[in-house]
Amino acid sequence: MELDNLLKEERLSGASLLILANKQDIKGALTPAEIAKVLNLEGMDKSRHWKIVGCSAYTGEGLLEGFDWLVQDVASRIYMLD
Repeated sequence: MELDNLLKEERLSGASLLILANKQDIKGALTPAEIAKVLNLEGMDKSRHWKIVGCSAYTGEGLLEGFDWLVQDVASRIYMLD
């Protein structure tokens, strides 16, 4: 509910949403698809850019992928304004 309320804030309307699904190296961790379902991200406004990346802070796996997506997503919209 808190994420949903936060994303309804007008000042965050163009913000990208990156969710780093940590602890993916531990058996039984929710997958990114399961997290998306629990958070009802598919039901969100279609103009919202979001991504869930499975990662492990312990091994570093997935962290670069997530931040690369975020940088590319923001950059693609900044250059559209020119």
